[in-house]
Amino acid sequence: MKDKLVGSVEAADREFMKKAKAHWDNRTHPTGSLGALEAMTIRLAGIQRKVVPSLEKKAIVVFCADNGVVAEDVSSSPPVFTQMLANAMARGETGVAALSKWAESELSIVDMGMNKEMDRESNIIDASIRPGTGNIAVEPAMSRDEAIEAIRRGKDVAKAAINNGASIIGTGELGIGNTTTSAALLCALTGESAEDCVGYGAGITEAQLTKKVAVVKKAVARAGDGDVIHKIAQVGGLDLAGLVGAFLACAEEKTAAVVDGFVTGVAALAAMQLAPNAIDYIFLSHKSAEKASALVNRHMGMEPPLDLSMRLGEGSGCPLFFQLMDGAIYAMGNMGSMEDNAINPGLLVNIEKESL
Repeated sequence: MKDKLVGSVEAADREFMKKAKAHWDNRTHPTGSLGALEAMTIRLAGIQRKVVPSLEKKAIVVFCADNGVVAEDVSSSPPVFTQMLANAMARGETGVAALSKWAESELSIVDMGMNKEMDRESNIIDASIRPGTGNIAVEPAMSRDEAIEAIRRGKDVAKAAINNGASIIGTGELGIGNTTTSAALLCALTGESAEDCVGYGAGITEAQLTKKVAVVKKAVARAGDGDVIHKIAQVGGLDLAGLVGAFLACAEEKTAAVVDGFVTGVAALAAMQLAPNAIDYIFLSHKSAEKASALVNRHMGMEPPLDLSMRLGEGSGCPLFFQLMDGAIYAMGNMGSMEDNAINPGLLVNIEKESL
């Protein structure tokens, strides 16, 4: 079943990365002195298979779903907030909506499995599998078939954005209780302790934090061993499954994908376990203040370029990353060369720590 779900994912083109690095090395600056800005564009060059990459169109997809685990008193907000905030986002009234507009990126809100307690704004994409998941403390979040279908629908949403011209996809999520499901999935995927995987999410009491740790331990123990799809079905969420699909789609379509924070990072890690070459297509946007986000980043082997003490979720780090990448690409394409400025590169000391 995995082979049918995961298409061909090629590694980023190392020859184009070498050419992009050579281009940077001939710009008027000490070699490697723009640090992460150079590394970002070099990897994007390998993704897009061109020396100087471009971001002609940007898109953010936000996957929304409800989670039955809220019955365990692990969240400070009632489940109805998922639907209320999704509607507010669709009206352009949330953080990611404002930042996305500022960054001139297209924003898509996707219902992967919200409860059905109120009417939806008309521009919310309906990809719903079911109204909310099971309570992972006592039962699977969903069936294996539902997990597979949710991943497929996530892929379809991302591929639609790519087919509509997007050259980079930011990922976001919305779902009361989803830091609990994400912590459980992280624990299941990595073997890390529940204590290290669980954080405060959008804000809970110490008593609720204790409950949250206990729930994650119980859910992971109940789920037992299995492949990545099994773990998503047992302890994950429909929003997480949709995100996994989006990361897989971007890798298959040779398109850059951007992680927002903790929840999207866990989904990216799951996608990388399903398709190891997907790592080449994934960028981190910022260092989330959620405790286990650093743990996710370590397992991915990446460091985010921004540290703004953010923990909003929604995909809010992605438009900031877009602007950072735009600046890096502009510098790459518009700085003068060593020859233009009569500089002998042999006189400069290479301060780079790593090379391709």
